[in-house]
Amino acid sequence: MSPLEEAVSRLCEGVSEKDLARATEELTTRYQTLKSHQTDLHRLVYLCVRMPATYAALCRVFQEFEVPQTVLDCGAGPGTAIWALPGHQLTLIEKDPEFVKLGKKLSPDAAVTWKTESFLEIKDRAEMILFSYSLNEVPPSKLSQVICQAYHQTENLITVIEPGTPEGFERIRKVRTQLLDLGMSLLAPCPHHNTCPMEGDNWCHFSVRLPRTSLHRRIKKGSLGFEDEKFSYLVASKKPFSPEGMRVVRHPLKRKGHVILDLCTKEGLIQLASTKHKKAKWGDLIPFVKNANSIIEPRKESLPD
Repeated sequence: MSPLEEAVSRLCEGVSEKDLARATEELTTRYQTLKSHQTDLHRLVYLCVRMPATYAALCRVFQEFEVPQTVLDCGAGPGTAIWALPGHQLTLIEKDPEFVKLGKKLSPDAAVTWKTESFLEIKDRAEMILFSYSLNEVPPSKLSQVICQAYHQTENLITVIEPGTPEGFERIRKVRTQLLDLGMSLLAPCPHHNTCPMEGDNWCHFSVRLPRTSLHRRIKKGSLGFEDEKFSYLVASKKPFSPEGMRVVRHPLKRKGHVILDLCTKEGLIQLASTKHKKAKWGDLIPFVKNANSIIEPRKESLPD
């Protein structure tokens, strides 16, 4: 059990699993409509069933680049970024005072700054501004304004992580277009600055697998000892950067002697049959293959999940 899971388990001591299971079902229903946490029990359930997954997604994204020392987390929830960025100087903005209390209980020794306020008007500066599963709190009419403020307040990076759903990716797509228009460069996952080639039933998302605790399995009535968290993300920089390579955008298809890769490239979405990238995984950035027209074909159907 990870330190985060141990901290969450301690907070759950004394709460009946029956109440946690009931609150889990209620929270799932509310997420389909209001996307809010009505009670302390709902917030506690969030720590049990969602925080480990968002933590895993954060850790996976932060593998793609060097995270700077100062970070402003907009919509910090219970402080997931504290666990993903130990030793960094964090300013956490969260409008729900009860989530702030839980975050302080989870990591009482963390040297971070909490601010109980909305992030719709960003006032602080940092080397990186982070939106982790939080842009759904922004009214669509104000999304452009919030991103513009983030652009002016960040010293270099803007990182956005969203659920790996068509809705989540559509927010990523809008942010991507705006940040490119503002002159920022893309560090990840995009291997180019061209128009996003995802269209129709396709959306750009990735996956990270994490173990479930026994408590998680019991209150969610699940049998599997793991879960796959699907997420979409974007990392942009004010410093010029020329992305190179090809991003694996779906699970590779293993074949005898080779692997078939679905790739996003500067030429668009392509499919590559390769004998050199048998260990490539969904989400990897691999070197661009020159003079490979004979084994590259444009996709003619929607990318499978």
